[in-house]
Parts: sequence; structure tokens; C-alpha cells
Amino acid sequence: MLKLECASLKGLLECASFSIVKGEICEVLTETDFDRNLLLKVFTGLAALDSGKIYIFDKDILSITSAELNETRKRIGVVLNNGGLISNLKVWENLMLPLAYHMSFHKQDIEEKIRVILSKIGYDDDLNVLPGPLPDYKKRLIGFARAMLMDPDMIIYDSVFEGLSSDSRSRVLETVNAFHLEKKGRVSLFLDPGESPIRGIKADNTYRLKEGKFYEGN
Repeated sequence: MLKLECASLKGLLECASFSIVKGEICEVLTETDFDRNLLLKVFTGLAALDSGKIYIFDKDILSITSAELNETRKRIGVVLNNGGLISNLKVWENLMLPLAYHMSFHKQDIEEKIRVILSKIGYDDDLNVLPGPLPDYKKRLIGFARAMLMDPDMIIYDSVFEGLSSDSRSRVLETVNAFHLEKKGRVSLFLDPGESPIRGIKADNTYRLKEGKFYEGN
């Protein structure tokens, strides 16, 4: 599903190897936020390696066309720490945009799907506001809902639990674990800075990125 072979990138990786297979939940702990952000770009094909190979859904993404890479990215959902929302679009529009662009749903079906997912994660604020003034954790919840709506084969969580209240954290954890099981073969990948694994994540494997290499183990 996702594999690096002797991947090197200045300042991040030194002939590093890493793999996740279908159906796995995996956590990668990095030493810094910079490392986490750059690794996310590598895993989504937004940062090219200096050398080595990266495979996503069994495709060598360094050798496929731009059109093929775009199709591959459609199968990946990313929940960014800052939400990744478009500031001049209302919350509702941010949620609707990717679905309307990538999928042939009727508007009524999209709206119902959005309401169900927002209810699951506990987001009950006004959807007709711009996201700028919202607290970071609420932007993150919106980004989480948007990624879930795309029903991805692989979903990457970018330090999503930081700053959540105990209640919000519990609801998101429950939803994350349930969402993973909703689609056969789905991969869930958590990227977080620090030394300690995330409590409540049912990870099959935990890796630490240190000095350019991935080390397995809790």
C-alpha cells in the first residue's frame, strides 16, 4: 500500500525503508514538526526523493505521469493539523467542494452524508461561517470530516489530537477507529512528533524516525 525503498532526502531520510500493508493502522513518531511536515509531503508525492523508491498503491510514483499521480492522490485522505481549509469559503463550502468536484453525488445526498459525519465527530457549530475565526481544533474537525467524506483507501492524520479536550479526543478516537474498519483494506497512518505513542490508537505498528531511519517498536 505504501512503501519506501532506500529512500533518501536531504535533511530527512538516509536510505530509509518503510512499509505499510493493506488494512494496517500505523503510527510514525518524528523528532520535530519539520520532519513530520516533510514526511507528509513525501508520503503524498508532494516532495520528490533525492534517491530511492516510493510506492503508493503499488505504483512507483516517481515514474508515473502527472495524471496518474493525481488519480492516486484521490485515494488518499489527509487530515491536517491546521484543518487545511480554504479561508474565503464557508465551512459548508469547504466540506462540499471536494465531493462535488470528485464524485457524482446529488446535492441532497452530499448534505445528508456531511450531517451524519459531523454528528459522529461532535461538530455542531454554524456551517455558514468562514473558518478563519474558528479555534484550531474545530478547523481540524472540519478537515477530518472532509477527508472522511471522500471514503479514502488510505487516510493520513497529521498530529490531529493536539489541543483537543478530553471529550473531543475520546469522540475523535472512537470515530477514527470505527472509520478504519468501515472499508476493507483501508490504511490509517498517524504522524506525530514526540516519543510516546498515541493513547487509544489501535496501531499494528509504531515507527520512530530518527537520524534518517525508521525504527520499529513501542
